Amino acid sequence: MLKAQHTIVSPSSILTAIQKHYPGIHAYDCQLLALGCNDNYHIKAKRQDYAFRLYRLNWWPEKDIDEELRFLEAMHRRKLNVCKPVRANNQQRYIKLKSAEGIRFAALFKFIEGNPLSQNFVKRNVNLHNLGELVARMHSIADSIKPEIQRWQMDFDAMVTPFINNMHIVLGHREKDMRYLQRLSSQLEETLLSQPADVFNHGLCHGDLHLHNVMLQPDGELSLFDFDWSGYSWRAYDLATIWWSLPRQQKSLTPWRAFLRGYQSHTALTKQDKQLMPWFVILRQFEYLNFQLSMRPHIGTAWLNDNYYDFNIGFFKNWIKLHIKK
Repeated sequence: MLKAQHTIVSPSSILTAIQKHYPGIHAYDCQLLALGCNDNYHIKAKRQDYAFRLYRLNWWPEKDIDEELRFLEAMHRRKLNVCKPVRANNQQRYIKLKSAEGIRFAALFKFIEGNPLSQNFVKRNVNLHNLGELVARMHSIADSIKPEIQRWQMDFDAMVTPFINNMHIVLGHREKDMRYLQRLSSQLEETLLSQPADVFNHGLCHGDLHLHNVMLQPDGELSLFDFDWSGYSWRAYDLATIWWSLPRQQKSLTPWRAFLRGYQSHTALTKQDKQLMPWFVILRQFEYLNFQLSMRPHIGTAWLNDNYYDFNIGFFKNWIKLHIKK
């Protein structure tokens, strides 16, 4: 018998689990929504729709999943527009399900109607200004939660070092590029870590705050979702991820500046946060490459080819030319 590394559970089995653990919502239909780090399903129920996340096996420790959901509950209680978790009939924030590969954790959320902000740039400046205000409120609420949310530290060693140590797996035949990335990572580390710790705003962050994780709802309101990677980091990293995720062909800084104005209308940025923001984009790009490399065992290796690294190393060089080198 073949062993399973990651099973795609049938929607009918998910629906049965939903009906057992969340009987009060009266679910009647389930469709596979998207596959990624975790598997996501669209649940139709009597009064409204829901999203069901089935975490990948051993993706996060059990306590981290509970803390992620506690973070979301705390923000929703304070009227922040985020994906609201729904507790199971035993009042647990998550459930455990047996699968072919082992016990997997899962959580149910109220479904957010709309489209990702990455696909909606008709009113991008207004939307991005509003997003800045929303993110500032999120950071403020995160600082007020007691007891403090327990999540991982998103520091240089977590986001960059593993990629540098393992890039030979995919770039071993490109020694010039490996030397370039090693030099750049050293420069990034020196730039960020040579600063006194108290010159940056630091705290609990969304962790993956790109525009595809921001929903523009039919009424024009914005909502944040996918807090799977929430953790403690430089707040400038959260902001820089928005800059990083703006369309690559976007030459104008107007949308980015609109976002910053919205953020600073609620929360001040330090001088160092502002000056080093382009370097936090470099940090995000390294983290992105680190994450994609870590996903090789889960989603395959063919796509991490020379074209992929040509594009992403080119991003570093173009970004530095435009925003860092004078």
